[in-house]
This record gives sequence, structure tokens and C-alpha cells, in this order.
Amino acid sequence: MYFNELVSAYDRQRRERNIYHDLMRDRVREVLLVGSLYDSFVVESDGVLTEQIYGEYFKLNLNTIPRVTCAYTEESALDLFREGRFDLVIIMASLDFDMPLRLAALMRSIWPDIPLLLMVTNNSSLAMLDMERPELSAFNRIFVWNGYSKLFVGMIKYIEDWRNVEADTRACEVRVILLIEDSVRYYSRYLPVLYKVVLRQTQALVEEEHITETYKLMSIRARPKILLASTYEEALRIFETYKPYLLTVITDIRFNRNGACDENAGFDFVRFAKQELPDLPVLVQSSEPNIREKAFAVGASFIDKNSESLEMELASFLQTNLGFGNFIFRLPDGKEISRARNMSEFVQKLNEIPIESLLYHAEHNHFSAWLMARGEIHVAKILRPYKITDFSSPVQLRQFIVRMIDQIRSTRSRGMVPYFDPEMVEYQRYLCKIADGSVGGKGRGLIFIHSLLENLDFSQYIQGVRVSMPNTVFVGIDEFEHFLELNGLWAWAYYGDSASEVRKVFVEKSLTIQLKDRLRQFLAVSTKPLAVRSSGLFEDMLMVPFSGVYDTYILPNNHPDPEVRLKQLCDAIKLIYASLFSIEARAYFEAANYNLEEERMAVVIQELVGSPHGGYFYPHAAGVAQSYNYYPVSYVKPEDGLCIAALGLGTYVVGGGSAYRFCPKYPKLDVLSPDHALESTQRYFHALSLEDEAPDLLKGEMASLLELPVSAAEKDRYFPMLASTWDSADQRFVPGVQAKGSRVIDFANMLKYDAYPFAKAIEVVLDVASKSMGTPVEIEYAFNFDAGREEPVLYLLQLKPLIHIEDRIEIDPASILPEVCFILSRNCMGNGRDVSIRNIIWVDPRTFDRSETLEIAAEIDELDAIARQESFNYLLIGPGRWGTRDRWLGIPVSFSQISHAKAIVEADLPGFAVESSQGSHFFHNLTTMRIKYIKVTQSSADNFVDWEWLYQMPTRIRTKHCALTELESPMDLRFDGRSGIGAVIKSAGLSNNGSSR
Repeated sequence: MYFNELVSAYDRQRRERNIYHDLMRDRVREVLLVGSLYDSFVVESDGVLTEQIYGEYFKLNLNTIPRVTCAYTEESALDLFREGRFDLVIIMASLDFDMPLRLAALMRSIWPDIPLLLMVTNNSSLAMLDMERPELSAFNRIFVWNGYSKLFVGMIKYIEDWRNVEADTRACEVRVILLIEDSVRYYSRYLPVLYKVVLRQTQALVEEEHITETYKLMSIRARPKILLASTYEEALRIFETYKPYLLTVITDIRFNRNGACDENAGFDFVRFAKQELPDLPVLVQSSEPNIREKAFAVGASFIDKNSESLEMELASFLQTNLGFGNFIFRLPDGKEISRARNMSEFVQKLNEIPIESLLYHAEHNHFSAWLMARGEIHVAKILRPYKITDFSSPVQLRQFIVRMIDQIRSTRSRGMVPYFDPEMVEYQRYLCKIADGSVGGKGRGLIFIHSLLENLDFSQYIQGVRVSMPNTVFVGIDEFEHFLELNGLWAWAYYGDSASEVRKVFVEKSLTIQLKDRLRQFLAVSTKPLAVRSSGLFEDMLMVPFSGVYDTYILPNNHPDPEVRLKQLCDAIKLIYASLFSIEARAYFEAANYNLEEERMAVVIQELVGSPHGGYFYPHAAGVAQSYNYYPVSYVKPEDGLCIAALGLGTYVVGGGSAYRFCPKYPKLDVLSPDHALESTQRYFHALSLEDEAPDLLKGEMASLLELPVSAAEKDRYFPMLASTWDSADQRFVPGVQAKGSRVIDFANMLKYDAYPFAKAIEVVLDVASKSMGTPVEIEYAFNFDAGREEPVLYLLQLKPLIHIEDRIEIDPASILPEVCFILSRNCMGNGRDVSIRNIIWVDPRTFDRSETLEIAAEIDELDAIARQESFNYLLIGPGRWGTRDRWLGIPVSFSQISHAKAIVEADLPGFAVESSQGSHFFHNLTTMRIKYIKVTQSSADNFVDWEWLYQMPTRIRTKHCALTELESPMDLRFDGRSGIGAVIKSAGLSNNGSSR
């Protein structure tokens, strides 16, 4: 029921937003975008259609704007495609390529002349695509998105250039840029940069030449066409055809010639081009730095493909080598009385001008003409039929125009991200941006949350809890690029040994004046504590989510001096930029096989959810919830989901702290014995200190936070909703805190006695989100009893896909003999078999001391450094939780400290049994990086680690608490994520019955 309602709402909005006139032939006017509801929404909301398509077309006075129609299934895509009205089809693909290839073949047989593009979502998915598949011939081109919003416009312009180049060169002598590149990954990066530079130059030309007219469109200005070739023959054909119009050639050094890869194709083409056109600028690109001198020798420039600042160098080459107006309010005699530069000023002036001016412009349809020119098509079309005589008075006419503009713009802005306006503080909930560019992965999820809240009335399904999100402001990635460029940090940050000094250096540099002015304006109306969060392009992607890799800072935002508050916010933004270049982030990029230079950083600024409690600020509950539970118990199914909740800020939960776990569908189910519940209950929580008005953010993410005992929250009036008391006499938990005894944070009054539908709200949100995204999801949330509200509020803070790849193999429990197993468990995650690992890094249970886990983490780092240096992978075994921030619950390693672990084991020890890491950022990254995981509870016949066998193996290196063991032959690691069975067989040379193969 949710899905159909959402699809209907999104389709309705799309129709309302895309009422544009088709004004030119051979333009891409109608685009069919095929993908899941979430994928389609992401590319449309993340600045692609709204800021990029509309913005670029409008700024360049292009007089037709593409309309995008979305199809969410193969059947609906074919039904729409058969109508034959589309100029371009873009088919998105993440993991499943069979459907896109099958669909493209069918489309090609129906309308063979309509261009088809395949847009792969990220590099990981691209690597899974077999480029030799013959079905790929149905596509005109393949692109890889990687969250870079400008690529969408690049693809449209690529098709438009391809379709219009012949006519435009013949009629207007427009120039041509020839790009020769056969790598999907690289030309997907080049095209947006090429178009950005070319469009910027065209924009400058238009601004210099046009004469302001308020009620007609500007004529289009010619710009160079960009043509892409992937083979020598294709490049030669383009060269010969458009030789008189060539502006430059950008080429790789090796690509196919005569059907085979030719090592010299690039240089041969350069020599040919230079012979034909000696003054033609040529750029050679290669991943081999030794090619540089050879390029110079043939008169070409050179860029290293592996350059960390590739995009900046490419833009520099192009810039070096290639060289709508105001509404004027008048009186009937023509005298100017005022001007409006934008829609906000237009509405303001409309309320101020004299009656005679209002009637003069209305009579001559000046208002509708100007609105049409500015792209306000829907408003203009409604206004134009009206006459002055249709209104009882000029006052009524004025009110109608203003009201109608406000209503239309409000409706059209749904699902879009407007610029910040101080008047937004009057809204119940706002989401906006204060700097241009993509809002990054985390931002995309937040925009989707905002859209869900706008288009679905959650109160129909949940009574007693309101679902909302905090007020949110985005700093787009353009500011990140400006910051590095203006401060000369590109080369140092990417190339230099900057990791140890980057935070200090970045804090000392300045953000742009424009951003600081906007932040100052924002802080003037926002006095609540703030959460300043990273939002990299790669964050929260399906395959490699980068969870917890970058920084988040919490600001009290209560200093009496507004300039101090501004400095704190600017410092937080700069430190988030710096976190992209940290040791941990670099290690993650290396492990994920991603190029650091491809990443860009946006920033999310949110009002912190919570309430003041004396000198502290925190929500009544916060945590994470997942629509898929990797470790269901009792009658719970994996798809019933999991929720992890804790008192206080959510940093405690995602950092791996002890928290309460329950199934949203069955919240009354007890999964722990009373003894275990008492032992594992939350004992501390995170809160923002309101007394430290100017925290030193260089101390880290916890600089402004305190870890308090749970008892510090007992005086709060809502604490009985969060806690129960152990009645030792009756040997049971009593909800609330009226009785004397030990407290446990279990939210019993809400979960078991239905005081508020907390679990129901989580269940509905997960259901809506997972169906909309077409994949299991994870949300971060905060739950608070806001002052002045009758109902508590569930605030959604983050939404991201939860990696869940269908299992491909099954393990028969009877086929695994315990006597040949080093490790056996009924709680594993991952799927597959690995017989390549012979190294084990392990924490020795005989010397383990939970008070010395920081030392143990440092020892693990030393052993991992050996693995990095010698390039071997290993099995990691230790007690408690790996990656926890609570040193008393396990080993507080970062991802960079276990970078070569291909499987990890969390093993219970006598007197030290801890719940798994599920729900933490660390755990999320392990699953998405395909690192296998085993949880071994107290030893039993089918759940054990054979420590005695490991003790007998000779150790290569031993530290105080840890050891590195290298076996003579590799182990046999087997994982069946569907059944949860995982086994590590002592030798890959042993069969299941214990005999040698």
C-alpha cells in the first residue's frame, strides 16, 4: 500500500515540475529513466534534474528542457517505450545486469534508432560487468555514475552533440572536441569536466553579448560539441568528417585498432592529427608517467591518469588552450519605478508597486511573459488566460498572483532542495542547501527521507508517534573543491604525506567568503545544538558505503558571541574535509579499490535531536534499525528486521556500545535471559555538554560529548519509559523505576506495554524505506519527547542500503565434522569458500585482560602492518566486539588497523560474553567489504574455537597479548549466510570426513 501511494505521488510531482515547451528539433526532450524507485529518485533529487539540467539549460539560455519519465519495472518500461516518444533511454544497473541487457535488446528491436545508455551505479558494480557480453552492443554507450550528479547532464549532452553535430557544424560552424577513450570509468569522469568548462565559457559569452529583455527567451549560443570515440577507426572517421571544426583532441595511448588493442594507437593518431592540423592542441592521457616525454616530443600536452588532481589538471588544460534579465516595473508612461532580479524580489516588489503599475503590466501580460522566460512555465500558463476584469478589484488581482506563485512554487519544490532562506525557520520542517554541488551519499538519503515525509502521511499508519526529521542544511561539494583550490591544497592533500597534519592545516585555512556569510545568516536564526556530518559522494552506496569512515562533530551552538559560533561551525566543516585524507580513510579506499581523487565531500548540518537536561543535551533514545536481521532468534525471520536502541546520542550505538536489541515486528519477545540482560544492559550514554560553549574540535569527534552513567538520566520525567527495575524477590523485571533494584534500559513500557507505538513506528518506516529503495535498508534515528508536544517524535537521521546479496551456496550441517574444524559456528555472515588463507592473527585468551584492550589494538595494528608490507591476508580472532568504541566490550581497532583481514571472528570467553557488532558502522563496513564474519558464543558441540589446536601451532610472531601464526597449508573457510553456518577447517587438504584428498 505504501509503494503505490509513493509512486503515484512522485509521478504527480514529476508531471507538475516538467511542463516545458518543445522548442527545438534534435534535442533530447523526452528521457525514459529505468531503475528502481530509489535509484530514480536519487538521480533526480541529487541536483541532477533540478539544479543541473534546469540550471545549466537556463543559465546558458538553452530553450528546451528535457522531461524525464521514470519506469520502475521492466514491464512498465516496455509499455512506455512502445509509445515511441522518447529521445533517449537511460537504464540503471547496480548488481543485476541480466534485466538491463534483456530490456535493451527488446527496446532495440522495437525502436532501433532511439539511443540507449547503460548507467552503472558505481565502480564496484562496473567491475562485475563482463564487457565481452555480446548483448552490450544494444547500448550506444556505457557510463558509471559514482554519485556524480553532473554525469547525468553529460550523458544528455553527449547524445545531443552526437545527434546535432552535423547540422550545427554545417549551419553555424561550431567547433568540435574529440575525446578518444575506451575506459568507461575514465570517460565517465572526463565528460562532466569537459562540459563544465565548455559551458562556463559559453555562459561568459552569453553574459557579454545579450541585451536584457524581460519577456522573451535569449537565443541559444553555439558551443563546441564533444564527440567520444573508443577505437582508432571511430576517431579517424570523426576527424575526417569534422576536420575544419576541430578545437582539440584528447586521447589515451592505447585502444583498439583493427579489432585488437594497439599499444601505439594513441601516438599514431596524434602524429596523424598534427600532420593534418599542425596547430591543433592535443592532450595525451596515460597511467604511465614515462610517457610524458614521448608526448612532449610529438607536440602534445600530457596528464597522468593516476594523478590525484586529474580533474583540475584537465580543466586547466582546457582553460589554457581553448579560449535573463531583471523584471522592470514601470508606470503606464514607461517610467521605471523598480526592478526584480529573482522570484523572491519579484513577489516582494509585486506587493509594493502602485496599483497603476500592477494594472499596466497585467494588461500587457508582462508578468506571464517574464515568468515564462525564467522557466516558471506552470505559473505563466495559469496566469496568461486571466484578464483584469476577472477580478473585483486590483487588490484581489495582486493577492491572486502572489498566492498562486507561492502555491505553485511550494508544490513544485517537493523532492527538491531549495537554497536557504531565513524565512524557512517559520516552517515546521525544512531542508535546504547553502552551497552548490551534489549533497553526497548521506545527503541523498536525507532528501529521500524528506520526500517520503512529504508524500506519505505516516499518521494514517501510526497513531501516537509522529515521524519527522530534523531541520537540515547542505553544503554541496562545490565548496569542498573551492576550499582546496583557493588554499592551494589539492596536491598537498592528495599527493603529500598529509595524513598526520591535515587536520591542523585545514583548520587554519579559510572557507569562501560567500559560504561564511551564508553560515552567519543561518546561525542568526538557528540557536539549537548542531550535528555537523560528512556526506561524501561514495557514502551510503550499495556496494561500498564508507560508513563511519569520515567525521561527525556535535556543536553546542550556545556561545554568546555569534562569531565564535561561526568559527566552531567553520572548523567542523574543515575538519570533515580533512577526514577524507585521514589514515583510516586512505586505508578504506585502498581496501575498496577506489581512487581517493574520485571522492568529493559535502557536509550535512542538522539541528541536534534532543532536549536540555541541566547542563546536558541528548535524546531519550537513539540508535539504528535494519529491515534485515542477519541473526534472527526464535520464530523471528530475517526480513522481520532488527532495532538497536540506547538512551542518549546515537554515537554510543554506532560506536559499538551496549544497547537494547529487539525485533520491530515482535517487540515483546525476550531474546536474553534475565541474567544476561542484567549483565549486558547499557550502563553509560553519550550526551552533549552545554557548559563547554567552545569545545576544542581538534581533540576529535568526542570533544563536545560526555559519557555519563545511566543514573544521570533518572531524574528525567520520561525515564520510566526507558528503563525497568530488577525485582530480586520475584526474580523479574518490573517496568519503570518505582521499585528499588538494578536498572536495565529496555524501553519496556513502550515495547511491551504499548505506552507509545515506538516499535510500530520503526516497523512502518523500515517497510516503507525498503520497498521504496528496492533493497534492505538501515536507518539511524532519534526518539524524543519534545517539550510542548503531546506525542513523542521519531526523527529519521539517515537512510542507506543494507548490503544483502542472495546466497549462492549451501552447507549441509551433516557434512561438517567438528573434529576437523578449527572454528564452527551457527552465527556467520557472508557466503562462499576461501582456501587461500594460511595466516591467523589472534588475541591469546590466556593473556587477555579487558582493561588492556587499547594495548591489544596497537599490537593488532603492528601485526597488520606486517601483512600490509608482505601482502598476505589473514583470519582475525579475538574476544568481544571488534571495532567497538567501548574498550570494555572488545578491541577498539579502526578499519585501517585490520586492513588485510579477510575474515574476522568474535569469540566469547568464560566470563566475557558480548553481543555481536551488528548495527555499528564498523560492522556495516565489514559486511559491505565482503569480509566474512563469525560470532562464536559459549562453546558447544556446534559452536566453538579449538584453542588447544591453535596453541599447538608454532607462532611466527608473538606480542604481549597477540600472536601471528602461519600454517604450513591454508585453511578451508566455508560460509553459508542463509543458514548461518560457518566453518574453518584446519587444513584445506582434509576432506569433510577427515581424510586427505
